[in-house]
Amino acid sequence: MNQQETETQLPDWIERSQRTSRRRYRMRLARPLLAGAILALVAVLGWIFWFSLPNPARWFVGSPSSVASSASRTGQWSMLGYGPNLNGYVAEVARQPAGKLVWSQDLGPPTRSAPLVVDGMLYVGGHFRVMALDAGTGRQIWSVDTPGPMDHALTVANNNLVFVGLTNHKMLALNRDTGAPVWEFKAYLPISAAALVHDGIAYVTSSGNIIYALDAQTGERLWRHKLKGNVKTTPALRDGRLYVADDEGNLYFIDADNGRRRFRYLTAGSASGPPVAADGLVYFPSGGALYAIDTGVKGLPGLYWIKRTWFQLWIWQIPGIPAPPAQRGEHWRFAPEERASQGIIASPAVADGVYYQGDGDGLFYARDAVSDAERWRFEAGGGIVSSPVALGQRVYFGARDGLLYALNREDGRLIWQLDLGAPIELPPAYAGGRLYVRTADGRVHAVE
Repeated sequence: MNQQETETQLPDWIERSQRTSRRRYRMRLARPLLAGAILALVAVLGWIFWFSLPNPARWFVGSPSSVASSASRTGQWSMLGYGPNLNGYVAEVARQPAGKLVWSQDLGPPTRSAPLVVDGMLYVGGHFRVMALDAGTGRQIWSVDTPGPMDHALTVANNNLVFVGLTNHKMLALNRDTGAPVWEFKAYLPISAAALVHDGIAYVTSSGNIIYALDAQTGERLWRHKLKGNVKTTPALRDGRLYVADDEGNLYFIDADNGRRRFRYLTAGSASGPPVAADGLVYFPSGGALYAIDTGVKGLPGLYWIKRTWFQLWIWQIPGIPAPPAQRGEHWRFAPEERASQGIIASPAVADGVYYQGDGDGLFYARDAVSDAERWRFEAGGGIVSSPVALGQRVYFGARDGLLYALNREDGRLIWQLDLGAPIELPPAYAGGRLYVRTADGRVHAVE
């Protein structure tokens, strides 16, 4: 053994100590790196799956005290759009109306409150009052004064309550037989649309960009959710999810049980009618066009603001900024040919994979709900600004020419039309073989 090898050779315990020190040093470097990688992975997974995770707030939300619902039963029309998804479709009817006027009743100055019919009673909002009429004769049964005109429909639930949203910020629940008040809830701003009641919860929209979930039996607030724009239309509900549109063109997907937002879609216009949920899509009119958005689309936290900033930078033509991608979820959009009107204003009726839609120029369309291919069209004598109703193999709608139209759903053939003497700007209700129609002169008509 030479002298150099003798000088460099160290005792075993020193070499072991050095190896241990080197391992500890590597571990001190690796631990924060590993922790950072785990945290980054958790953050990425949380960002991707955030809107799919349960909402902890649900633990603190009370349960409703009833299972009340405003879904229409056979032979009745108890809420706007017939059922919670607002599709305006009744698959089977005992008797189709033949176009004969049975009675008309003057309700005073006109308002935008469409009629409802439950158990032989017609419920409608008037000028500074709400009323219940005998659906057979039009005779008034009771009337309750309100602080302003009723410019949206009422809602009738199967817990014997009528839900009335008022301009003084109050939501009233009235006994539907007598009109006597049962409870009231005060919102931040005026109630702006008809309520929707499902599984004991009344969903109420306020013009102060807030949607409330109230116990339908007691009026107790369960949760509230603030949106960006003012909400002036009734929400749709399907498969545990609310679909809400505001006047800034936003469509929101919100969990019905806890108010957590799951997705947001933005249009360039303003929502002019309530959403309609059917066939895995939600349809809503905005800015003169009808949009169909996939209900299965998933949201990502902050994605809206990221895309908004990206789009603004692209508009400014900053070098290196590519065009932003299209919004997620859009299935199609339909805008009528450029003519003299504002395009599509009202929401469609959706039945058996077909949607039925009128526009402000008086064209009425039947189009495939999934592909948007046109099946047929019919031209009315005036603009169509209210939703149709589909009953069995017929579709009914009113127009600004004062005519109520009945068409065959298969080919658009005119079956009959009835002149009611004033523009029709609200959707009809169907019950007991009759259509009940509100006209712009303040009258309500029963047609069989």
